[in-house]
Amino acid sequence: MCLMLIMFMAASLSFALGNQDEELKKKYSEILGEYEFDLTEIGGEIIVLNIHVETGSLWGDSGDGAPIILEPAGDEPFEFTADDPDSGSLEIRFVKDDQGQYTICNIALLDQGVEISGNKITG
Repeated sequence: MCLMLIMFMAASLSFALGNQDEELKKKYSEILGEYEFDLTEIGGEIIVLNIHVETGSLWGDSGDGAPIILEPAGDEPFEFTADDPDSGSLEIRFVKDDQGQYTICNIALLDQGVEISGNKITG
C-alpha cells in the first residue's frame, strides 16, 4: 500500500512539473535558445549559453557542468539574476534587436565588474 502511495505521489509531482514547464516555456518562448558569446578579444573563448526550461525553472547552461537557475529580477519581463559558482553574482538581461526580436543577451558579472554580450544563434 505504501509503495502505491509513493508511486501516485511521484506521478502527481511529475505531472505538475510537466505542466509548470509548459507554462514557463510559453512565458519565456521569446528568449529560449542558444546564445553565443565571443570572448576571444579579451583572452577568453567562444561560449554558447543554452537558455531552457527544466524541472519548473529557467536555466542557463554553458556546458561546463554547472548550469544556473535564472531568477526573475526587476520590473522588466526578461531581466534575471543568478549565482554562478565560478563567476559569482550575475545580472542577465535579454534585449530586442532592430527587428523587435529578443536576440541579444547581456550578462553583467557583478563580482568582476565585467559586462558581456551574446547573440542568439538558435531558438
